[in-house]
Amino acid sequence: MAPLALAAAAAAPASALAPPAQALRPRAIAQADEPARASGAVERLRRDARSKATARRFGDAIRDYERLLALSPQDADAVAHLAQLQAWTGSYDKAIVLYRDAIALHPTDLGLESDLADVLAWTNRFEEAERLYEQVLARDPHHHEALKGLARARLLRGDAASAAAVIDRALGLYPIDVDLHVERARMLSQEGRPDDAIQALQRAAQLAPSDADVLRHLGETYQQKRDWPNALESWLRVAQLVPDDPDSHVALGRVYLAVGKLSLAREHAALALRMRPTSAAANQLVTELDREAKLAPVRTATDWFELLAYLVLLPSMLLLARRWRRTLRRQPAAWTFAIYVVPAFLVLGVLARSIKVMPWGWFDARVFGAVSDVVLFLGLGVAFVAALRREPRVPEFAGEVVLALGAHPDDIELGCGGLIAKLKASGARVYGLTFTQGERGTDRTGRRELETKKAAEFLGLDGYSVLDFPDTGLQEKISLLKEIVESRIKELGATMVLTHTDVDVHGDHRAVFAATREAARSVRTVLCYEDVSTTDQFTPNFYVDITHYIDDHLKACAFHRTQDHRTYMDPQVIQGRAAHRGMQIGVHFAMAFRTLNMVR
Repeated sequence: MAPLALAAAAAAPASALAPPAQALRPRAIAQADEPARASGAVERLRRDARSKATARRFGDAIRDYERLLALSPQDADAVAHLAQLQAWTGSYDKAIVLYRDAIALHPTDLGLESDLADVLAWTNRFEEAERLYEQVLARDPHHHEALKGLARARLLRGDAASAAAVIDRALGLYPIDVDLHVERARMLSQEGRPDDAIQALQRAAQLAPSDADVLRHLGETYQQKRDWPNALESWLRVAQLVPDDPDSHVALGRVYLAVGKLSLAREHAALALRMRPTSAAANQLVTELDREAKLAPVRTATDWFELLAYLVLLPSMLLLARRWRRTLRRQPAAWTFAIYVVPAFLVLGVLARSIKVMPWGWFDARVFGAVSDVVLFLGLGVAFVAALRREPRVPEFAGEVVLALGAHPDDIELGCGGLIAKLKASGARVYGLTFTQGERGTDRTGRRELETKKAAEFLGLDGYSVLDFPDTGLQEKISLLKEIVESRIKELGATMVLTHTDVDVHGDHRAVFAATREAARSVRTVLCYEDVSTTDQFTPNFYVDITHYIDDHLKACAFHRTQDHRTYMDPQVIQGRAAHRGMQIGVHFAMAFRTLNMVR
């Protein structure tokens, strides 16, 4: 049985079975002994029947073979060809009887048994077909058609694993058989491996570049994957090879419909209808195109609205991320999500909605659109919740210009880091000034200055300076400190100053307080913060709730890695002090200050 006829039979209904012209050839079987009186009429009928079968005039060919058998009932060649024609025209029961008659005449012809098994498989009698194929292979393990038929029967029965073993065995013997590669592709599709199936079909297309059936299978597989560019290319090649095939034009119309090219889709639908006006697939495509035409204006408006929404969301998300950067930086995962993941999906979302057909077969725009929508809405939801939780309801310090003073690196962070975070969240402008580089606190030159600058950047200070006064030598420089503080207050227009207290065991801290008391006498609010060396004589009279900013406070202090060995830098110690002050005013965490000047 011709291989392409078998492939068509496996996929088509009985009424659609018809062999290709090149498959119509005389069977190579031994001739029965004809009577010595054989007339020229028998050979003339044989020639006529073969000619009509080649011309696809199957009914006339069948009648000629029947007349031939009336003259020569034992003509095995005529019986075999008549069985073949009956099978091609869908008369399977007659074909089965005739094949059995032919086998009885020539029991050594394995091809007849393989052909009979093909017809049994077409009628879904898979177990009988498989037994016949196995009988043939038991006598000839390399029988080409029996191997292909056995693989196909097992595949149609749904036993992909057994079919795979037979196909691999057959391909080892006949690696250039196109039908075997197609069957392998079908098997892989059943197993849910479309990429591997495409590779098998591409191999078949390389072996038979003009085989329209192979290209049809390839186009259908690409359509299942929604790989529209490759599907389009495959179906265009089919249309070139078989210009009068309406099904290929219907397939082209569906691909064009999927990528939004309605005019081209309508052209191919109309062409298919001209070829076959009764085509149900073509009429269904026209109906879908009419419905899509009615929805096209709405879809276009929706697409433009989505594109505009994405373009608005991109700068909005970046601004939101910048607005809450101090909160986000405390959590690297949230920072990465807000700064990189969400903007990346926004940009790719714009591209996905701008380009209907992606140049990559692996890219599914619909799946990506669904994922990007989830990411974007998740990002907006997180941002909204963060806004509700992190932003103060009352901007307590809005409009303030604050100057924070510290004798050493880490003094500002330890004494008022939480307050600075709240000041920035309230809209205040905050500047920092540290008088020494804290060189006596570490043996690594410049390290402490770098740490305090990183902490200042984290807190979002609007300006920060580190001077080079000698560590532990500020008491001899009070007058110069006073001039510097006074100049900086005037330069900034400071309305609030944060500084050390006078009840402190460290001389540098007391020196900064003394300089500030003189320099900031005209500033309306001067707050003295407690430090690790503040004595028990410190009596606060002003508290700031930093419950929402305790994490910022701890993170700012943690930048000072060179001081990790000191007990007072332990996060639990720092948090414990804030919890103690919070308990005094009935909140979770607070910072305590002593007012030098205070105007509310």
